[in-house]
Amino acid sequence: MSDRPRVCVIGTGGTIASRFDARLGGHVSAASAADLVSAVPGLEQAARIEVVEHSNINSALMDTATAFGLRDTIRRAFADPGVAGVVITHGTATLEETAYLMDLTVGDERPVVVTGAQRNADEPDPDGPRNLLNAVRVAADPAARGRGVLVALGSEIHAARDATKLSPERLTAFGARDGGPVGHVTAHAVTFLARPERRLLLEVDSIRERVYVIPMVQGSDALLLQACIDSRADGIVVEGTGGGNVNRAYFDGVCRALEAGIPVVAGLRLASGAPHPGKGYPGSWSSMMARGAISSGFLSGIKARILLMVALGHTRDPARLREIFAIAGGG
Repeated sequence: MSDRPRVCVIGTGGTIASRFDARLGGHVSAASAADLVSAVPGLEQAARIEVVEHSNINSALMDTATAFGLRDTIRRAFADPGVAGVVITHGTATLEETAYLMDLTVGDERPVVVTGAQRNADEPDPDGPRNLLNAVRVAADPAARGRGVLVALGSEIHAARDATKLSPERLTAFGARDGGPVGHVTAHAVTFLARPERRLLLEVDSIRERVYVIPMVQGSDALLLQACIDSRADGIVVEGTGGGNVNRAYFDGVCRALEAGIPVVAGLRLASGAPHPGKGYPGSWSSMMARGAISSGFLSGIKARILLMVALGHTRDPARLREIFAIAGGG
């Protein structure tokens, strides 16, 4: 069946590849991408599979260099015009971050589908084989082209920009911060329901990883903000309360950061929505905007951090940064 599409499976590790290590007393990433592929019955009917090993670590240990290096691994796979799509196997803990980083930087119309598992590879009923099969089916589907990086777990397909991990154990691990899945995978078909919006590509050779997310909680002081200022952080994402508001101590810290030339993105600590004007006191979202902060729009703090890391590899111009966030975040 040489007419089957070719799909490249790139392994990075994670729970999908984890086995129990008696010496350590817990599960660690151990199975290779080739091991994962060989454990999926019927995968050869879905596509002709090629395997690449990028890394083999649990995703809480994924550092920025390894994650950004995945961009180049994907591009090398796509240098072959015969490759129809790419599947990334990844730990679910930071999967949403890697997926969005790839969405911003890969720049190919062919699909990239990120998948993982909630159950370890050596459990009696692992979910990894089904998730991998479904991800390959999505990557091989011509309808997946032009939709950017997709996340496929638990028979749902989510856009990288919106995918958010909701549970440490539930098999339907991911949801969308605003909206819902862009498609579903059944035993019979891959069905798309929507096309991801607010996508953009930033062509960068490097990214700035010293960007910190700082949520404001009741009674917060500016200690963490001041630490970022003193250490000359690349950028700060502040997660405000309600519609994006902070207290006076936080506001003063944000102002000092902006005066020091550190970009500050103002967003929400909530599970959905975008910051908005309404309050008038120093510390309101509007007051931070007036001092030069950037709105996160509908991006979560985690996704705003990824975007700022990439955007700062592209420009440090405040107006251009605001434009980038307006495109990606809206609101």
